[in-house]
Amino acid sequence: MKHFLFLLFLTYTSIGFSQTESNLFKNKYEEFDYYAKPSKTNKLSKYFRNRFDSNLLDAYKISETDESKNHVYLTFMLDVQNKITGIYVNSPYSRLSKSIREIFKNYDIDDFNIPEKNPLNVYVLQILSKEGDKMVFNCSTDIVYDRFPVFEGCEPIMTTFNNMKVCLNEQLEAHIVNNISITEIEKAKIVGFLNLKVKFLINEKGNIEQINCKAPTDSLTKELNRLIALFPGAKTPPTRNGKSTNLVYDGTIRLKIEPNDEKKQEEVLKPKDSTLNPNGELALHFKKFISKEELRIINFPSLQKSINLSFSIDEKGNPIEFKTNSQNQNIDNRLIEIFKKFQFEKLNIKSTNILETYSYTIITQVYNEKVIECNEKPNVYLPPIIRKNCEKSKNPHEVINCLNQYIGNIIINEYKTNLSSKTQLKGIIKVYCNFNIDTIGNIVKVKVISPNPHLTKEIEKIITGIPKMYKPAYLNGVAYETSFNLPLRFDIGDNKAVEPFQNLNKSIKNIP
Repeated sequence: MKHFLFLLFLTYTSIGFSQTESNLFKNKYEEFDYYAKPSKTNKLSKYFRNRFDSNLLDAYKISETDESKNHVYLTFMLDVQNKITGIYVNSPYSRLSKSIREIFKNYDIDDFNIPEKNPLNVYVLQILSKEGDKMVFNCSTDIVYDRFPVFEGCEPIMTTFNNMKVCLNEQLEAHIVNNISITEIEKAKIVGFLNLKVKFLINEKGNIEQINCKAPTDSLTKELNRLIALFPGAKTPPTRNGKSTNLVYDGTIRLKIEPNDEKKQEEVLKPKDSTLNPNGELALHFKKFISKEELRIINFPSLQKSINLSFSIDEKGNPIEFKTNSQNQNIDNRLIEIFKKFQFEKLNIKSTNILETYSYTIITQVYNEKVIECNEKPNVYLPPIIRKNCEKSKNPHEVINCLNQYIGNIIINEYKTNLSSKTQLKGIIKVYCNFNIDTIGNIVKVKVISPNPHLTKEIEKIITGIPKMYKPAYLNGVAYETSFNLPLRFDIGDNKAVEPFQNLNKSIKNIP
């Protein structure tokens, strides 16, 4: 490989597809309706309506701004024996999706008179759509079937729709690996994994257009867009019901960059955060106890690029309640043990506020290298105080408990008083609440996950209506917007617990 960079091709990619508007239609929903002819009175709508628990549709959250969330679609594929496989429903509620899947399994698909049964197709049905301020069964009369475009070299594996997607993935990855400018990677000073977001439209003639790729730097983005513009178009364009249409490719390609010049690697790995010092007293203290081999095998928590150590102080100013974010008990114990050997007075912490939490970065991830570097001064966090009496807490943990208990009691009491009869849920109810507290103490960005859309909507309303905090959170003396997760669990009957909803779809795919 030319110059000093070694590019290792990796097979992992993520990819998402969605049909886009044809020139014949105002938008993709109009195109879908043209083929599907949805109706509230057809056989499929009646079939679902007669078998479906209508309570699952109560208070389904209608979006005023995102049209894609106001439709629920079901997709499936056929195997070589023309048996249904891969059923997927794009609703945001796991119980609702499961119910639709289970009901559909017993439907006779021969009623659709599918004109082309083929494993190369993916079949799409609309099940629900918005009517006024609610969701209703408005099912497809005719089935819509899409086929993936065929690219050069993919003909030998034309066996299933998914195989065709994988083949395009591999073709794109090879094209980028073989042609990307090493000079541009050099300029970007990248070591380790390089993620490239590749997005473009394949039009009705199979040509590639509307290229909109993303890379870590502007120059690499420009280079990536240039490469995709050179990629050959499809030999056969994407089709919908046998007619040419448009399709968006949206995927991630990962390259591994390994310099064989140590000086170049050191230059790239210089700390980017000026507040972190690899040669400060605390960092040098940890380096005495953690060998390079031990550092190499330490795993970082998911989606995080640093391991931090935090503690609070007692009324005498002594550190207590040590924690790290490593999510590994052995690493926790090791880092805390080393920290306790450091002369605490050298940290020069003057405050004696027992409600504050102090944190230091210990290990950071710089591309694929782990580095010991610490901040010279701790980050000081004071949690939000929901009511004045919570300020009498003995430590930060009690402050958070005071907030959780206050909000939890409001929700549970409201449920027992007004909501239990509306939801008709039985057994153990699990609710997950996420919200932010902004810099003036208001609760914002509320999101609730529950088994029932009506319950979700009502609890979101309850949390949003909670009065402003007595004090917001503070980070290093400045008001700070902070995020909270509040899981709730309560038993409202002796029936078996309802289906857990941890399988809630985190994102809604835009199928048409």
